[in-house]
Amino acid sequence: MLKTRISADWIIYEAMRGLFNTPFLWYHGAMDNPPAEVLTGALGRLPRVRLGCYPTPLHRLPGLETALGYPGIFIKRDDLSGLGPGGNKLRSLEFLLGEAIAGGADRVIVSGPGQSNLCTLTAAACARLSLPCTLIHNCGEDEPCTGNLLLNRIMGTESIFLGEVSAAERRSFEEQLRGELAAKGLMPYVIRHGGTSGTGALGYAETIAELRGQCSEQGFAIGTLFVSGGNGGMAAGLIYGNAVLGRPFRICVISVEDRREELREHIEKTIGEAALIAGLPFPGDLEDRCDIVDDYRGAGWGLNTPECEAAVLSFPSREGIFIEHVYSGKVIAGMEDYIRGRKIDGGVCYLHSGGFGSLFSQFTNPPPRDRFPGS
Repeated sequence: MLKTRISADWIIYEAMRGLFNTPFLWYHGAMDNPPAEVLTGALGRLPRVRLGCYPTPLHRLPGLETALGYPGIFIKRDDLSGLGPGGNKLRSLEFLLGEAIAGGADRVIVSGPGQSNLCTLTAAACARLSLPCTLIHNCGEDEPCTGNLLLNRIMGTESIFLGEVSAAERRSFEEQLRGELAAKGLMPYVIRHGGTSGTGALGYAETIAELRGQCSEQGFAIGTLFVSGGNGGMAAGLIYGNAVLGRPFRICVISVEDRREELREHIEKTIGEAALIAGLPFPGDLEDRCDIVDDYRGAGWGLNTPECEAAVLSFPSREGIFIEHVYSGKVIAGMEDYIRGRKIDGGVCYLHSGGFGSLFSQFTNPPPRDRFPGS
């Protein structure tokens, strides 16, 4: 019965879209569970290159369930997205690089810290697409060649090292380089703000349809999705897709960098951009669609907390899956605190955003053995 209803809904939706030449939002308020095609159909009309291996795995975390005495803990493995070291940015890059190629770009510029996951994934994606790529780092060339810097070197990616300058100075150089290349008749495409834009967020809007389908196929009852919030691009895409598809999940965004209000502003701005590009307005108010939490950010981006470090060391010993200090460790620490404090009920899922490459640069020396769980 449900399949018949969805099929009929989609036929009417497509007919109205064809009539008005735009996505038609008749379904909001009329359906509690809109068909995935409402979203995927809108995104299918946008420029895109296929880079990842999707759907990424979804499975239980039995070790963590036992440790916390809480049944129903799951993980969505976007660390296994299928290119380079894997990670969440690949979903965004499918749309960003699709836009670049559609616009005639002949090279890509992206900037970030030396251990930037975005830079390394962009380099890998450009290698796949035979598209020249330039990385700009605000660190010295004498930075230890480990982690993502080593991966960039192995790929032979052009890298420019500015030394210890601010992020604002790095972005200024990024624009300067773009101008210089354009003056030579080239067509550079710049990935700005860590890939956080309406275009980049759309890759994660689609993830909600993917996750909802997996839950249905595998019989998993997941109520809450825990995700990281840095620049807010991934969170914005997930919140947007979740709202468009009738809120199948509660989304809890754990800030790893900014205070709540600042992160909220980033997310709200990016959702607005995504809605304009997709042609599907964001239904409702942001406050009703997610929880944005800054209790686990510590002193900010890249600055560890005791709880995060404990998670980075304990999680692999329980599950055989590695996490790192900047993003995933803080989200796991937050999720565990929610579970221990009974701040939540029902099935929960951690969306693993990757970062495996950078882990190798995060320990100057191996942790003492007595700091490992079970030692």
